[in-house]
Amino acid sequence: YQRRVRATNSMSIGFYGNSGVCLFKYFVKDTDPQHVYSIYVLGSNLVCFIIITISYALIIAHTYQTSKDAGTSETKQSINSMRRLQRKISLIIATDFATWIPLITMAILHYNDIWDGNDYYEFCSIFLIPINSFLNPIIYNSDSVIRVLGKWKRRITSAFGISHTTQTVSVELTGTRGRHESIKINEKSSQ
Repeated sequence: YQRRVRATNSMSIGFYGNSGVCLFKYFVKDTDPQHVYSIYVLGSNLVCFIIITISYALIIAHTYQTSKDAGTSETKQSINSMRRLQRKISLIIATDFATWIPLITMAILHYNDIWDGNDYYEFCSIFLIPINSFLNPIIYNSDSVIRVLGKWKRRITSAFGISHTTQTVSVELTGTRGRHESIKINEKSSQ
């Protein structure tokens, strides 16, 4: 058994066998046979990131201009809608940036012998790249996630016999000078 392990550790397995992580080797030198493929994949991701960033900026600009042309750009609902859209787009771009720009930068530095990235291959493969894959579905569907969580909260509270009701009570007061004032009181009661 020990001879087999030593033999496996000492031989070069190939493109996907350089480490325990089954991803392409993105920290390459010009002597590596897969350097063209790695540069192509990382370059494609950089181009895609730039296209996504420009496209989302155009979406925000177009949405704002359409809202302005319709005369609704100053309403509270329109402002809140624009803020939600900007927040969602900013998160999408930030997760893409946090994933691909550091990885591409490290790959370029490694390729040009400025920095040795081999020690960080597993970290990038296990932590950095999955950031995008994990967070994007949550960001794209954040409204749906909030609705689902709200439904689960209602189900759990009703399963345990806890209900939250809101009661509105109107009280009319007559002041000393004969003015009538209305006060609405909202009460939350738990049963």
